[in-house]
Parts: sequence; C-alpha cells; structure tokens
Amino acid sequence: MSLSPIPRIEKPLAPLTVHVVERMAPGGIETLVLDMVRGLPGRHAVFSLSGDATGLVDAWPRLSRLGETLEAFDKQPGISASLVARLARRLRTLAPQAVVLHHVGPLIYGGLAARLARVPSIVHVEHDAWHYDSPRRRAVARLVFNVVRPTRVAVSEQIAAKLRQHFSNPAVTVIAPGIDMDLYRPRDRAAARVRLGLRQDVPLIGTSGRLVAVKSQATLIDALATLRKAGGTFASAELVIVGDGPERVALATCTSEHGLETAVHLLGHRDDMAEILPAFDVYALPSLNEGLPRSVLEAQASGLAVVASDVGALAQAVCPRSGRLVPAGDAAALATALADRLAARADPTIPRGFVAERFALTQTLAAFDQLLTRHGIPC
Repeated sequence: MSLSPIPRIEKPLAPLTVHVVERMAPGGIETLVLDMVRGLPGRHAVFSLSGDATGLVDAWPRLSRLGETLEAFDKQPGISASLVARLARRLRTLAPQAVVLHHVGPLIYGGLAARLARVPSIVHVEHDAWHYDSPRRRAVARLVFNVVRPTRVAVSEQIAAKLRQHFSNPAVTVIAPGIDMDLYRPRDRAAARVRLGLRQDVPLIGTSGRLVAVKSQATLIDALATLRKAGGTFASAELVIVGDGPERVALATCTSEHGLETAVHLLGHRDDMAEILPAFDVYALPSLNEGLPRSVLEAQASGLAVVASDVGALAQAVCPRSGRLVPAGDAAALATALADRLAARADPTIPRGFVAERFALTQTLAAFDQLLTRHGIPC
C-alpha cells in the first residue's frame, strides 16, 4: 500500500507595505522610513522616485540593509507623466496592502499610481507645510487629494493645522517622528571629542543637516564670528557642521571670510550622529523653514540644550526649559542665545526627559501600527 504524500502547507506571506520617498538620501524623512521598515510588522519595500539603487547605496551605505526591497525610478527634474504609469505597473506586480507616501512629490506620483493600481490603503505623511503657502502648489495638492483620497498624517500639530486650513477634509492624524532613546543618549564628552580629533578645552557648538540654502548654516557661522569677537568666555568657541550638499563650498568660503578656518569643522555626511552629538556643548539649528526636524530631537535625547529658529513646528520640538528659539536669519540673536545656553550648562536630563515623554520611537511605531491596522492592513 503506497502512502499519499503529506500535503505541503504554504505559509501565507505577511502583508506588504510600500513606502514612497522623493530620494532615498540622508535626511529626517528617510531615516523615519528606515525606522518604520525595521520596526513595524509585516514586509516592507521602499520606492525612491529619483536616483538609482546602486548610486543611492553608494552615497548612503546604511541602505544596503534594504537589499532588493529598495527600488529607484531615476526621475529626472521636471514633470514626468510616464513615472506614474511605471509606478502603477510595479505596484500591480507587488500587490501591496498599503502604500505610505512621504511628502508632496510622492503624494502626486505615488498616490496617483497607487490609485491606478487599486492599492487597498493609501497613507500620506506630511513632514512640513510651508510649500502649501504657494497657491499653485495648493491647487495641485487639492486636485491630487481629491483623486487619491489618502488617509492623512502630519508629523506635528502645526502641520496638521495648515492642512486643515487649506484643504476641505479636516481628518488629519498627528504622529510625531520618534527617536530611539537607547541609541541617542548622553555619553562621555571627552571620549567623543577624542574620536573626532577635537579640542577638549573649547566651547563647542554643533549642527547637522543637508548643506542647502534653507538650512542656513551660513547664519550659524556668522553667529560664531559674533560670539568670538565679543571676547570673554566664548572667544575660543568652535563649530562642527555635520552633513553634505551643494552649499559646502559656499560655507567654506564664508568660514574663510570670517577667518575661522581653524574654528569651523565641516565633517561631511556621517552615520554615527549618536556618537558625535555628545561631543557638543550645545546644538544649533538655524533653518529658514522646517517641519519637525528629528535632528533637534536626537540632540536633546543626547542631553543637549538646543538653540533653533522659530519656524515650522520647532516650538513644539524644543524643550522650553533647556532650549531657546530665535528669529530665522538673525545671526546676532542666534549668537546671544548660544552664549546664554553655553553659560547655563543645562541639566542633560531635562531635554532628554522632554523627548522621552513626547517623541520616543516606540510611540511613533505604535501609532503607525495602529493606523495601518485600523485602515485594513492586518499587522
């Protein structure tokens, strides 16, 4: 008597979520996507509208952990109607349960493609809202919102209020970006400076971000020059700028014009910010526009007082007990606030506690998990 073969039971694949970003390069949005891919249940893929996968990984080696789940579509500058069709075809093949669109470009291209591909759940996450001040951009976004009909998320109450002001659908869920509190924590300052080859005996200001005009790092260099010229305790203050981008040459020129070549350190892009931040005495963010930048949250989780421009949602992101807000583009006000925070030497537990209560990564992941589950993705 021959035995029938035991039937093979195939385990169903976990639901797939596709995240769409403009360009998968170092930044707050992209880091949040990596945290979501790593921390949320189910399977995940990442679509980068611009760039090619090999080039993106070469520029940001951290992306290598995504493997074949990272796809790039090499979008060129300008409008590309064909990109919507290409994305839609790929989504039909992958058949995800959800598409998460990060920011406005992905909303337009990825949102229309997801609707054409009949993806069951479409979520749009807005990371800042200053671009909606343009009537033309508002009109385009309104049209796309009406066609795509996504579940809407904002990373701050300020951004949510702007969306409700400009668009008819008032339903916006606020989910703040979260910080890994185990990774970002106070560490030995002296050891951190030794690693970077920095002096131990000087007040050290730090900042990080893309070197682009809107981040206004030149204002911070101007503020450092003002601080040093004032003499006294902070005449030897130095500045570390972490990041890379098209403004690097201009910032080097600005540094030279102030005679600060030995006092300003341009470190380029780094993936070890958790180990760099403890070297600083204070963290500065002089941006002209922002959403809710995770860099100030990382700095505060590391125990640093923050001085930042009063733009976007920074009033919600900066601990009022330890930090200070100043008018954007005002180097003199920035210098004054930096001197005040350097002199105060705030208790590191104060900014860290502020972040732990409001912006822990565990809270962010739990909120996205709940939202995706509520909208039909069985996580």
